[in-house]
This record gives sequence, structure tokens and C-alpha cells, in this order.
Amino acid sequence: MNIQLQNTYNECRRIAAHYENFPVGSVLIPKRLRHHFYAFYAFMRTADDFADLPNRSREKRLRLLEDWRDKLQMILSGGTVDSPIFIALANTITECDLASEPLKKLLEAFEFDARGDVRFETFEDLRWYTSRSADPVGELVLALFGYRDQRRVKLSNDICTALQLLNFIQDIAEDLSNDRFYFPNEDWNMFGIEPSKRPDLERLALLCLFELERVESLLDRGAPLAEAVGGRLAFELRAIIHSARRLSQKIAKNDGNTYLTRPTLGKRERFAVLLQSLMFRAA
Repeated sequence: MNIQLQNTYNECRRIAAHYENFPVGSVLIPKRLRHHFYAFYAFMRTADDFADLPNRSREKRLRLLEDWRDKLQMILSGGTVDSPIFIALANTITECDLASEPLKKLLEAFEFDARGDVRFETFEDLRWYTSRSADPVGELVLALFGYRDQRRVKLSNDICTALQLLNFIQDIAEDLSNDRFYFPNEDWNMFGIEPSKRPDLERLALLCLFELERVESLLDRGAPLAEAVGGRLAFELRAIIHSARRLSQKIAKNDGNTYLTRPTLGKRERFAVLLQSLMFRAA
């Protein structure tokens, strides 16, 4: 790799390092692939930031995302874009033979968020969203390791949607304060909650516990993926699944109360997860 290209990946790495959760168990990602992770993570996180820009109008956010989509289409068509992220991403797409559809779906999710009317009637409607906001990430990761079959992708989709739901549970206070109602209306109604009003914390906690059951069910369905791949990816997936389960248990132990205090895993817990992933299957 020439120095100029290396510098673009270094910039992507700098962007990725800004986010504390990139990626879970990153020490398990082979060094030969790590720069590719940085490239598409920088692409995703920058677009996500555009969708969530504070004090910017919906029109401004959508214009930024439209420009981001145009740049993506430019490199997909064989053109060049004078941007470290897109120079690196173009090289990654070529070297790893990545499909364009997952990248385009991610932008659909960011555009949906940028419009500001974040509501879903049913869980199936929510899965339409997670099939764009979360599932493409897993598909891209599998492709980097050479896995493109639908069986593994389907297992990955369950894991990714579970992680997305878990993130919604963690961030419920922030999302409600910004009028983002990610859980389906049918779930809010089940617990007698009007999300646009000040929430009853006891009912909100019950809703979070209900959503945790979905998280666990999805993780159960997706967990076999960790044993259906080889090498370090298997350990990476184990780390992700064990982390999600540990966080889910932590929330359940606190009776689903995430509104006042956002639950996270501490350094010792993350280290324990790393050890667990090296020693135990993600059953």
C-alpha cells in the first residue's frame, strides 16, 4: 500500500477511534483486515453524524446525506472523490469485492432518521428499519472475511437487530427527549405509555424488559453464526454476543430501569467478555 493510500486509512482510523464502541473486541480482528473496518466505519459514522446534527434543519441534514450518497455513487461508478474516507472506501470495495447494496441501505436508514419522524406501528415495521440501520453492517463484516451465503447473513441479521434493540433500550432517555420513538406503537400501547408525554418510569421499565426478551430471542437465533465461521471472526462474534448478553443481564438485574442511568459495561466487564469469548461458545 502506498503512503497516500495509507494516510487515508489512518484518517479513517482516527475517526473510528473517536467512538468508544468501535469495534467490540477489535483486538480480535486480523491486522490485514483492520484498515478495511476503519474505512466503512468512518463512512457510516460520518453519515450517522449528518443525520443527527444538532441545531441543523431537516433540509440541511438531508442535503449532507444526499451529497454523501452522490459521493458513494461516484466511487461505485469508478470515479474518484477527493476525500480520505471515500478514497479508502473505494479501495476497500475493490480489494474485498464488497456489494454496494448494504452501503446504500445504510444511507436509507440515516435519511429516515434525518427526516425526524421516527415512529413504527409494528415490530415488522421496525425490522424494516433495522434491516437498513444494522443488518448491513454484519453483512459487510461477513463479506470482508469471505462469507456471502444467505444462511450466515440471516444469522448475522438477527444478531445485528438484537444489538440495535439493545442500543435503543440503553438510549431510551436521549431518544425520547429528541422525539425519536424507536419501539413500535403496538408496544407503547401494550404498556399504556404515551411516548410523547413525560413517561411513567415503572411502565417504561416494563417496556424495556419486554424488549429485552426480544433481544435475547434474536441473540439465541443468531448465536450459531459464531460457530459457523472460522478464525478470529468466530472469537469476534463470541465477544459481541457475550457482551450483549452481559449488558442485557445487567439491565434485567436493574429491573429494566435505563431512563435515569444509561447502562454500560465497565473495563473489567469488557475484559471478562474478551476472556469469555476465547474460552466459551456463544450459546
